Amino acid sequence: MTDSKPLVLYDISSPLQPRSYAPNPSKARLALSFKKVPFKTTWVDILDIPDVRKGLCCPPVRKFDDGTDYYTLPMLLDPTSGRILGDSFDIANYLEETFPSSGGCLFPTNTTSTGLDYESPNKDAAFFAPLTSNLGSKNKAYARFNQHVDTTMSAHVVLVGQYLPLNPDTAEEVKAVMIKRAHLSSWDDLCIRGEAREQIKAAFKVALTSLAQLFMVHEGPYLEGKEANYADFIVGGWLTFLSATMPRDEWDDFRTWHDGVFARLHDALQQNYFSCN
Repeated sequence: MTDSKPLVLYDISSPLQPRSYAPNPSKARLALSFKKVPFKTTWVDILDIPDVRKGLCCPPVRKFDDGTDYYTLPMLLDPTSGRILGDSFDIANYLEETFPSSGGCLFPTNTTSTGLDYESPNKDAAFFAPLTSNLGSKNKAYARFNQHVDTTMSAHVVLVGQYLPLNPDTAEEVKAVMIKRAHLSSWDDLCIRGEAREQIKAAFKVALTSLAQLFMVHEGPYLEGKEANYADFIVGGWLTFLSATMPRDEWDDFRTWHDGVFARLHDALQQNYFSCN
């Protein structure tokens, strides 16, 4: 990898381009920037993800509840080695192994490990597209943290489903695909309003309590205080997603939750590590 032959991050395109919004690609983007590894982005419409992934011979890492393959992003291509990674956690492991002396350490061992024992209050929830676990990979404590954070956030993602920044030319087709995947009858089933919405927001705030408390141990903005690691990027990827998909007044309110710990984390990560290459 050189500046003239950068890594290639495959990310989901949207009207926000070149702004990334999806949580898992955002985790990879934060990790790449933190490692100071040159990369460029190839933007892919949601409908084109299966063909692009198959074209790169990158197998899916998840399946839907009916057993069919779930092709999603991010992917990372290293043109020097020819390696292709198809999962955000695998990407982080690859970056740390391949570029150990570049940038910061994603998985430091000389820390207090604050937060890595986090357990989601929604750990028994079921999803139509099961979350990846990576529990058999390296850095298992971080893999477990990733799984539990994904669980908490995914359990409340219905709040923003109706606000996904879909490309206008393919939005209706994408909606049809999403409705089928989620076993819903219409897009309106994803549109949560009124009292039902207020109840889900209240439940989300409560569910985030134990995670927020972990960011208060060392007075933040990161779990270890002043030094970031991949656990912060896991949460940060979701915060990027929420900031791009929540209605503005709700995002502003979210930033006040739990004494503003997530707002401080989001702002620090955006300022220091978020690249829109």
